[in-house]
Amino acid sequence: MNLEAILGEYGPMTTSKATQLLQKQGLSSDAARQRVSRRGKNVKILYGLQFPKRARFIYLDSQYGTADYWTALIRSIEETNPAYAAALAGLRARGGVCLQTHFDVVSGSPMKQKGQLASSVVLANLVNVKLVEILEIEGIGTCVSLTESGITEVIKAKRMRARLMTEGVLLDAIRSWAGRMNIASPNVTKIRDEHPEPKFATFRFDLTGPSYLRPMVRFSASKPAPGFLVVDALLGQELDSKMVSAFLRKCGMLHALKKVRPFLPMLVADSFTPDALRLCRAQGIIATSPDTVFGRDVAKALEDLLQTLTHVAPATPSQIEGLFKRLSAIEGAAGNLRGAFFELIVGHCVGELEGGSVAIGLIVTDLKNGKRAEIDIRLVKQRVVKVYECKGYQPTSAIRRPEIENWLTEKVPIIYSALKQDDQFSNAEITFEFWTSGSFDTESLELLRTAKASTRKYTIDWKAGTDVHKYAQGLAAPGLRKMLNEHYFNHPLESIRKDDKQQTYEN
Repeated sequence: MNLEAILGEYGPMTTSKATQLLQKQGLSSDAARQRVSRRGKNVKILYGLQFPKRARFIYLDSQYGTADYWTALIRSIEETNPAYAAALAGLRARGGVCLQTHFDVVSGSPMKQKGQLASSVVLANLVNVKLVEILEIEGIGTCVSLTESGITEVIKAKRMRARLMTEGVLLDAIRSWAGRMNIASPNVTKIRDEHPEPKFATFRFDLTGPSYLRPMVRFSASKPAPGFLVVDALLGQELDSKMVSAFLRKCGMLHALKKVRPFLPMLVADSFTPDALRLCRAQGIIATSPDTVFGRDVAKALEDLLQTLTHVAPATPSQIEGLFKRLSAIEGAAGNLRGAFFELIVGHCVGELEGGSVAIGLIVTDLKNGKRAEIDIRLVKQRVVKVYECKGYQPTSAIRRPEIENWLTEKVPIIYSALKQDDQFSNAEITFEFWTSGSFDTESLELLRTAKASTRKYTIDWKAGTDVHKYAQGLAAPGLRKMLNEHYFNHPLESIRKDDKQQTYEN
């Protein structure tokens, strides 16, 4: 049997496996290797991804891109190449997609370490062989996604935004908990997306903090050198033995480094399979859930938050208020919740006061150029369409000119063109409004006023925090007003009004 026949019967494989199969057919090891090296014109090599002992992945020209091709490639990686296998498993553990800035955490590979593939190299090679892709997800940013995930961008955006926000609340909770337990000081503990990024030795994690617990401290010249708490956190699904491999790989490689400080590894997820738990515990890793660390009430609140933000369970004002109460005790959580819920609250407000049909979290495409943009809230009432951009900030936070400039020059034109291409809205009057619970600085306000005066195709308008506060006074439901007052306008309103006399446009 020749090499083409082997590949035709067994499917794509590595050259080492093809050599073994030819030997089983009676060829000597030298003859089998020669036959593989001479492979023939119909046998192709996958370049850009090398396997151990200089093996390569080979396939027939007709097999490229088929389901069997991808299955065989992933199986070969999982069997022989832990660096790439861990990165793929890390992505699957996060629903098949992550922010590119988070890939160093997800991949299980070091940022830079002698004798090891760097995380950036792993990413580049996986992109080259089309197992992952780099894409822009509207409202989120540059992301890394599994190409065979089969998830549409709209679903990716919703799931990912919800997961990132909920994990942000969880990481804040872990930081506070570690401080209360005297495991790591919350003042110097870093979580992802903070600067500097949380890292320990050659690896990045979701959370790192120096620990002065007695077993962790080492003394040098009578000065204590702390160990470190290192944590990865991911929510949304049960982790199996493959999905924990990236974290296990980071911990194993760190343990093998010379002169590395003591570290306490912790992996937090909704749940683990028995095999995954056994693997973690065998390597001395704390594998735990929010339920175990914070109790069932907080864990259920995080679960409800994730479902609410993905719009799996449409939230009423009372449910949103309940989540605020259950989670706002976590230090740092209020900021995450304020941003996450503002568009939901505004959606309820305009739905009650304006009437019509309200949709939240839509992604639209301009068919002329393929560009996409996210609509926070769309209100449709007869022949009128209103599109709201929502930013839930602290009352003292001001919207700056670049944010308004991007909204006016990038998002608004894409959304307008996409709406006009829809037969339902082709003859509608369209208004774009930018709402914030904070304020606008002088330059951003000047830009808004200029755009409002010069634009004819559609209407431009806006509301700062004081304007939103006045608007909400017309609500019949006291719960929404109370929520806005307590969580968005709880600073002395007079000082905000004084600031906004020069910064806001009074409708």
